[in-house]
Amino acid sequence: LHKAAPLHDIGKIGIPDSILLKASALTDEEFAEIRTHPSRGYAILSPISVFSDIAEIVLQHHERIDGKGYPKGVSGNNIFLEAKIIAAADAFDAMTSFRQYRCSLSLDYALSQLRDGKDSQFDSNVVDAFLRILDNYDSIKQDLDWTMQKQ
Repeated sequence: LHKAAPLHDIGKIGIPDSILLKASALTDEEFAEIRTHPSRGYAILSPISVFSDIAEIVLQHHERIDGKGYPKGVSGNNIFLEAKIIAAADAFDAMTSFRQYRCSLSLDYALSQLRDGKDSQFDSNVVDAFLRILDNYDSIKQDLDWTMQKQ
C-alpha cells in the first residue's frame, strides 16, 4: 500500500493534458480514454521488478465491489484489499479537492457518498475504517495543509 498508493494514477502519464485538464464535462470518448489509466499503469509498473508486486493493485484501483468497475469488472474478494483502500481514499480525495470543472465538495457530502457506496462501489469494512479515521479530519487536514500550499 505504501508503494502502490502514490503510484496508483501513474497510467495518467499517457493521457493527453487536453483531457486531464479539461474544464468542462468529458465526452464519452474522453472518458473512455481516462478509463485506460489503470491498464496503462499496470503496463508501466509490471515489467519493473521493484514495482511488479504492486502492478495488480494499480490495475484494480477503479474496480468495484459489485463488479461494475473497470478495467476488468473484478468484484468482491477478488479485488486486492490495497486496491479497495486506494479506491475509497481516491474517491474521498477527488470529492474534497478543487477541480477545474467544480469546487471541492463538502466533507459531509463526501462522507455520505462513501456511506452510500458501501457494498456496491466500496468495501464496507474499508469504508467503516476510513470513517473512523476521518473522525479526526480537522486535525488530519491541519497536519497535511502544508502539502496543499502553492509555491
